[in-house]
Amino acid sequence: MTPQKKAMAKNDLFAFYIGRPLSYVLTIPFLYTNISPNTISIISIVPAVFGFLAACAARTKAGMIASWLMFFLWNLLDGVDGNVARYKKQFSKLGSVYDAMAGYIASALMFFAAGIMAAHSKGPLIDRGLIGAEALIICGGLIAIVDLLPRLVMHKAVTTMMDKEAVKDVMDKADYGLVKTIALNLRSCAGGAQFLLLVAILLNILDLYTVCYLLFNTAVMIMSLRSVLKEDK
Repeated sequence: MTPQKKAMAKNDLFAFYIGRPLSYVLTIPFLYTNISPNTISIISIVPAVFGFLAACAARTKAGMIASWLMFFLWNLLDGVDGNVARYKKQFSKLGSVYDAMAGYIASALMFFAAGIMAAHSKGPLIDRGLIGAEALIICGGLIAIVDLLPRLVMHKAVTTMMDKEAVKDVMDKADYGLVKTIALNLRSCAGGAQFLLLVAILLNILDLYTVCYLLFNTAVMIMSLRSVLKEDK
């Protein structure tokens, strides 16, 4: 990794210190194949889809953990494509596009899956009658939307203005301060959000996880959009 990219990646603690080292192990068999990094990016979508389907079917904690493991496998494969590209020096302009596509799909499916699993379980909010199962499913879908919207707006801003400096405050993770770094770790579907999802499954608080992430991701979306859509741009 380039020093700049490594500095950005290190801010996402779970992804960098847990997911990335494990991805090195998973990379080894791919080095003995002719599978391209872009193909690996596409392959990584498969476990995310299976994770979502498992969440739809899960009614037990074991089934929900199986769903989480599928999303964690996507997390590892998300690192494998870049590892193979750097090792074999197989770079392409579309590489980041494939990687981002897989990430967007996995992120949306994971948060939606969280809402579905919350609807299938008994958490503190459901037990107290504060929220219903149908509402939790809707919340999961809304989290997926508010998580993706600022990313799509940011990329549209870059392609429209042809100026990455216009969105530097959002894109340059290496220069994030403490508050932004904490928000990044909590929001990342390959980082803190994924780790906390496992905690929520184990502690039977998926409904609380879903509601909190809807509020948190909505707040992050508003702040991100304000930064990207400043009038002076």
